[in-house]
Amino acid sequence: MKKLFIHLRKSVKLIIIIALAFLVIIGIMYLLFKPMYAVKLNGEIIGYTDAKKQLTERIDKYMKSGDGNKIAFVEIDTMPEYEICYSKKDIKANEDKVFDTVIATGTPYYKDYAIMLDGEEKAYVATPEEAEKIIADLREKKSTNADSVTYVTKYSSDILEESDVDKVVADLYVEPVVAKPKVTTKVGTVNTSQKLSYSVQPLGISLVRPVSGTITSRFGRRSRGMHTGLDIATSKGTPIVAAASGTVTFAGSKGSYGYLVVVDHGNGIQTYYAHCSAIYVSAGQYVSQGQKISAIGSTGNSTGPHLHLEVRINGVCQNPQNYLY
Repeated sequence: MKKLFIHLRKSVKLIIIIALAFLVIIGIMYLLFKPMYAVKLNGEIIGYTDAKKQLTERIDKYMKSGDGNKIAFVEIDTMPEYEICYSKKDIKANEDKVFDTVIATGTPYYKDYAIMLDGEEKAYVATPEEAEKIIADLREKKSTNADSVTYVTKYSSDILEESDVDKVVADLYVEPVVAKPKVTTKVGTVNTSQKLSYSVQPLGISLVRPVSGTITSRFGRRSRGMHTGLDIATSKGTPIVAAASGTVTFAGSKGSYGYLVVVDHGNGIQTYYAHCSAIYVSAGQYVSQGQKISAIGSTGNSTGPHLHLEVRINGVCQNPQNYLY
C-alpha cells in the first residue's frame, strides 16, 4: 500500500511537471509566434494575412467590378489558398502585396464606348457623355448619317485607342446634299439705285415680318458706302415670306444681291429679298401676304446666312424699320 502511494505521488509530480512544461512551451510560442494564414498560389507562399475574410472579399470585388475606373472586371483562373500556421511575430501581414500578386495573374477587361455607324465600330471614347456629344454634334451639324450613329459599351482585354470627340465628329461628318436654288426666268429689270430717303413716307399698306432673326446691319450710310436695306440674320434654309401681297417682278440672280426676289405691291411700292439660298416663286406670279417665296441663304456679296430686306417707293430706298422690326 505504501509503495502504491509512493508510485502515485511520483505520477502526479510527473504530470504536473509535464503540464508546467507544456504551459511554458505555450507561453514561449505565444511570446514568439502568432497564428496567421499563409496565402499560397500554385502551391507557393506569396504572403500572409490575419484577415482572410476581408482579403477574400477584396479580391472578389475587384474581379467583379475592377478598379471603378478604366478596368471593368478581371478574370482569374487560379484562386489563392489559405493555410493556418504559426509565424514569428516579426512577420507582418502583407495583404496589399498578396492582393497585387493575385490580381496580376488575371486578365483585366477594359471598358470603353464604341461609336457605331450602321453596325460597324468606328471609334472609341472613354465616357458615355463623350459618345452622346458626338451624336448630338452630328445632328446639330445635320450630318446625313447622324441617325445611323449609335454607341455601345465595349469590353476588351486590349487597351483600345480612344479618340477625341471633335476628331470623331470630323471623321464621321457627311455634308448634307443641298438642293440647288430654284432660279426662274427673269422678267423686267431691277432697280439697284442707292438713293436713300430718311423721311417717313406712308405706304398705304401694312407689312408683316418676312423672317424672324437678329438685326445685324441697319439702313443708312456706313463705312463701305450706303446700306440700302436691313439685314436680319438667322439659320440657312429658314423660309422667307412676302411682307405684303403683290406681283413678283424679279426672281433670279442679281450680282451682289445673290438670289433675289422683288415683289411689286402697287403704287410704286416694292420689297426686295436678297441673298436667298432657294427661290419658290416665278416672275409674273401673284403672291399673298405671308406666302413663302424663298429661303435664307448667303449668296452674292454676303458674310453669312441672312435676309437683306429693302423697301422702295418709286425706286427710292426707305428705312424698313419705319415699317417693320
